[in-house]
Amino acid sequence: MDRTRVRAITTNTLLCIVCLLVPLLLLNNTYIARWNWIIYDSMHTLLVHDASEQVVIVAVDDNSLQQLGRWPWSREVHTRFLQQVHALGVKAVGFDILFPEHETDQVDQAFSDEIRKMGRVVLAVAPEVNTQDEITSESLPIPILAAAADRLGHVDYELEIDGICRAVYLYAGLGSAHWPAFAYAVYLTAFQKQPEIKRLSALGSGWVREQPLYIPFQAKPDAISQVSFDDVLHGRVDSIIQDKILLVGATAAGLGDQLSTPVSGEHRRMPGVEVNAHLLESLIQQRSLEYASLAVQVIYTLSVIILFAFSLYFFGLSRAPVLFFACIVLTFVITFISLQFLRLWVPPFTALLGAVVTYFAWGWRSQTIVQGELLHLNRTLLHQGGHDPISSLPNRTILEKTLNQSMINAKLTGCLVSVYIINTGSLRAINDQLGFKAGDELLDKVAQRIQRVLGEGAVVAKINGEFAVVQDAAHELRIQHVGGRLLQVLQQPFEWGNKDYYLPPSIGVSVFPADGLTSDTLINHAFTAMHRAKADRKRGLLFFSQQMKQDQVQRSELESDLRNALVNAEFEVYYQPKVSATDRSIIGAEALLRWHHPVRGMVPPTEFIPLAEKQGIIVEIGAWVLRQACQQTQIWHDTGYPVFRIAVNVSAVQLTESDFSAVLYKTLDETGLNAQSLEIEVTETSLMTDVELTIRILEQIKMIGVGIAVDDFGTGYSSLNYLNMFPVDCLKIDRTFVKDLGTSSDSKDITLSIINMAHRLHLQVVAEGVETEAQATFMQENACEYLQGYLFGKPLPADEFTVLLSQK
Repeated sequence: MDRTRVRAITTNTLLCIVCLLVPLLLLNNTYIARWNWIIYDSMHTLLVHDASEQVVIVAVDDNSLQQLGRWPWSREVHTRFLQQVHALGVKAVGFDILFPEHETDQVDQAFSDEIRKMGRVVLAVAPEVNTQDEITSESLPIPILAAAADRLGHVDYELEIDGICRAVYLYAGLGSAHWPAFAYAVYLTAFQKQPEIKRLSALGSGWVREQPLYIPFQAKPDAISQVSFDDVLHGRVDSIIQDKILLVGATAAGLGDQLSTPVSGEHRRMPGVEVNAHLLESLIQQRSLEYASLAVQVIYTLSVIILFAFSLYFFGLSRAPVLFFACIVLTFVITFISLQFLRLWVPPFTALLGAVVTYFAWGWRSQTIVQGELLHLNRTLLHQGGHDPISSLPNRTILEKTLNQSMINAKLTGCLVSVYIINTGSLRAINDQLGFKAGDELLDKVAQRIQRVLGEGAVVAKINGEFAVVQDAAHELRIQHVGGRLLQVLQQPFEWGNKDYYLPPSIGVSVFPADGLTSDTLINHAFTAMHRAKADRKRGLLFFSQQMKQDQVQRSELESDLRNALVNAEFEVYYQPKVSATDRSIIGAEALLRWHHPVRGMVPPTEFIPLAEKQGIIVEIGAWVLRQACQQTQIWHDTGYPVFRIAVNVSAVQLTESDFSAVLYKTLDETGLNAQSLEIEVTETSLMTDVELTIRILEQIKMIGVGIAVDDFGTGYSSLNYLNMFPVDCLKIDRTFVKDLGTSSDSKDITLSIINMAHRLHLQVVAEGVETEAQATFMQENACEYLQGYLFGKPLPADEFTVLLSQK
């Protein structure tokens, strides 16, 4: 058998193995699962069916809370409820409400008696989670109520990896799955019969779940009838609930479980009682769904792959796009039919992935046929592989070869080898202004100057957009001289189109053997020195040092740790009081983010905030701080402390690169904080990032009712012109001016000017960094309204700030 045939057989065999094994290995992959659920949700909306109209949700809604008082209500209310519905012939009543604590013997006994009298009442059981997110106990109704109820049912919901509730476990419990699902318990109570569902008997040491049951939600979230608890209590909806199954539960914001479901939409979460109502409807209509077993998924995936592969074999690669499209359509059709008629969800994405792998693998096989024709072209391109495509200068490959040879020679002669990495600044602006052709021509001029300084024997290469040079030298003074000469020459203007253009250089240098023993190490260290020189605009030439490496490693580690800080709950919001200048009473507070690093301890915000902005996670962190501050402030207001305003800092990125006004509105709505109790602080620099966009965003914030303050005023533009443009309420004088009040007359003059300017614009003034009584007195005497600083309190955690509020 010739080599070509052996190679063909081997290639085809490997293709078959790859096409069959890769999808199977990814059956339980997290990303695959997410895509499967996206497809499920899309198909789920097509399973349209009408409600049985046997289920009515009795909602503990905002109207009921307004009429009956704050939650939780006395059990006398629930007793009256049962008395009201008893005579209406309801089939069953399910309380999706927990009753784990005693009230009074008389009230509990009355409620228990009414439950017994009703005879068709189901109460809820819920798993309780400890601080380690482990379920260690059950929240049960008190014994007298549990004994009176017809059944108890658990309200444990199953959330998929994307956080959406699509199923419940038919049985669950602590140690064994002994509690039926709440909706299932109501179903059994209402119809006094067992559906054709097999119950298992698993045991375990924790919370045990059995038999997932997928819920075919109604097409519309409000498809199931819903009445207000207060209307039922006062007999206003008797005709609606007569002979129905009633599910009593919380739908008001902030009460009970709120779950995302396939039909609840992006901005509306479904109350737990409504989820139970959908499940109850599916049990009544016998429409519950099952998840296909692993064996069924494997068979389905392999069938699709094999069918598609045979189609490619018989019809050829030229018709592959049509066959691929037909395979996708067929896969979705089979999945939908099994879902619609067999009530079985068979995830299709793995089969689709298998088709994709087969498609590309078959294409790769075809490409091997023309490899011989490409051999000559590859040899032609070999030279190009060692040179920069634009400048035709040697690239990293040639540079490393030159450097390796220089290091070998240096070991024999005892000489030094230096690596120069040269960055030419302002090139981007020139490209934007003159075009890339002009930029390339200027770079050619830069390379020519470098070549003249180093001589014809030097190799000038291009790496990642930077120039790189390897130079042999007898001693360090020679290396320093060459570096200084390069800096001097490149700082001179470059002529193009009868005009002079400056490309300010930043040069980093590493030396063999002190700074590294390999070409890769020396080049990386030279890049490190170049970036440091670029950051320090006063120094265009820097030699690598180990301290640079340590700083780079620490910064890299800090960036990596920062990405996980929010997930690991390492952030905490501190609160610094803001007081009235006249009577020193607390009139507000500023929310300040703190990072408790598990190894480094407290990391200053000046270190990690710029990193968060650079990494693009400042928006997520800022939204978290905003929510925490609003939530905590509402807690203080609800506790009875005087209502005050909380100030939250917002970065330029957070303000302009996200739908901040929508985030702000949603946060206020979900935390319940009055918009008048919130103030957003932005710096002068943030305001001037994009003036038109910033004005539009600030006007949206003002429409919500939130106050706006300019933070660190005096360090930026400090212009009346731009202050008139922005809808701000308050100026915060930067602490640098406050600190120098006793020693600098300029600081006093600037501070007085800011106060007077603010008052002319009808703006309030806050002095930051007040640490002495003299500073506070000066501010008070000059009509500054509010003070903030260590004199009145340092930033404190929420619990310590609560103590401070209690002392005032």
